[in-house]
Amino acid sequence: MGITSLMKKIKLKNIVISTVIYLVATVTLLVFLNIQILKTDTNRVLHSIETTKAFLSEHPDAALPSKFQCWPARTQNEETKKIDAGAEYAQSVTRHSIEITSPIRKDGVITAYLHAVDSRTSPWFTNLMVGGFATLIYLACAFYVFVHARRNYLFTQDIVAKIKNIERSPLTQSYLMSENDDKVTSALNSLGEYIQNQILSHSEKKENIYEFIELFQFPIFIYNAKGKIRKTNAAFKNEFADTHNLDIFSPYADFLTFLVDKMLNPTTQEKDFYFENINAYYQVRISPLPDLDNRFLVTLLDITAFKRTLNAHNELIANVSHELKTPLTSIKGFAELLKDNSLSEAERQEFSNIISKESARLIALVQDTLLLTKQNIHIEKKKINLAALVEEILSSSQPLLDEKHLLLQTKISNISQVTNRQMVHSIFENLIENAIKYTDEHGKIFVGLHKDKKKVIFTVTDNGPGLTEIEKSRIFERFYRVDESRTQVTGTGLGLSIVDKNVRELQGHIDVISVPGKGTTFTVAL
Repeated sequence: MGITSLMKKIKLKNIVISTVIYLVATVTLLVFLNIQILKTDTNRVLHSIETTKAFLSEHPDAALPSKFQCWPARTQNEETKKIDAGAEYAQSVTRHSIEITSPIRKDGVITAYLHAVDSRTSPWFTNLMVGGFATLIYLACAFYVFVHARRNYLFTQDIVAKIKNIERSPLTQSYLMSENDDKVTSALNSLGEYIQNQILSHSEKKENIYEFIELFQFPIFIYNAKGKIRKTNAAFKNEFADTHNLDIFSPYADFLTFLVDKMLNPTTQEKDFYFENINAYYQVRISPLPDLDNRFLVTLLDITAFKRTLNAHNELIANVSHELKTPLTSIKGFAELLKDNSLSEAERQEFSNIISKESARLIALVQDTLLLTKQNIHIEKKKINLAALVEEILSSSQPLLDEKHLLLQTKISNISQVTNRQMVHSIFENLIENAIKYTDEHGKIFVGLHKDKKKVIFTVTDNGPGLTEIEKSRIFERFYRVDESRTQVTGTGLGLSIVDKNVRELQGHIDVISVPGKGTTFTVAL
């Protein structure tokens, strides 16, 4: 193991912090010892001065030792100034000596100064001993930390290697180590043997079923009684996520409850669920796998298309039934009234007209329903003149335009295209009739036909009541009509649905631009 790796293991930051703290503590100790040595030297010199003062007070004419000087009271220097300023004594220290000046007082008045010079106690031996001892302690601690960290590092590496061997080779004996006093190693040996025994007893079954689910193109996953997903196929990962936890289904409370319930009641069951986040319906089947540690096989069959077709079918039947009810009721009611011989000729004529009108409405509804539900598996196409087709529709619509006194403006280019005449005729006719119906009297309608690159653009604009955003989002729904106009405008409510169906089947596109109170523009690109 390299020093760099070990240093990373010990953490360089911790080493630096510990070293700095230790150095600060050592330096602090040395400073404290040097202060104590200086204090001891100072006290020694002061004691000598006091002894000399006592001697001079008894023998004023005696000669002083060589290290003492007696200065007159009028002496002026740095030391005497400090004493005059209030200090008990003045001290100056050099590397090798210590000088102290102390006043001699009589009746509280300074009569002279006693100046003493003495050698300092050298601190180098103390500093050397303390520094050396501190260095030895630091090295000993560093050695201990290094050895301890190395032992832990090697132990951790060994354990990790053993665990990786178990992960890599769960079906062989290659990861098992010889028994020793290491409790962790012994525990790993026991765990490895247990895992091997468990896997060997189920491995073949697991491998077979795990390979088997990959063959299917719909989502499949296997989970256990602890709520962990043990295996998923590619379809599941694509549709949901590559996960190992059932929490992925937390947005779908009903489905998650269904899975959890199977843990407590492991029976085969099938149920349909709607997954809102992916806007899909799935038929879910759970099958317990008692031979594989009580795991559960879940298959999810996408039935979205079936559900939507069924819902659309049911909705269409309900809407058609509702729309048929009104004209049939009117026809039956007025037919019954015509049996009355007491009716006048005018009343009979009026009732007959109503029956005829409702019959026409009924025929139109049936025809539109057939057009809407017709499955154009093969669309027959041939070259037709679209300009002539538009003119033909406008000519047949002229009575309606005259009846409402509408101003018709056109800009029609002479264009031919290979397409299905019946489907295009239905698109153009429904849009033009829709504009006439929803335009007030004396209003304006514009019909345009031109070519943009390779697309034929057909445009119908009216200055009717316009549409709100909500109405725009629903106008292509079957039987939908704007509420404000429902009682004023006749029709089956299927016209725009037929337009939308035909445009899509011809691989075209339709856009709607509308401003409430201003009018609406339908643009078809084919």
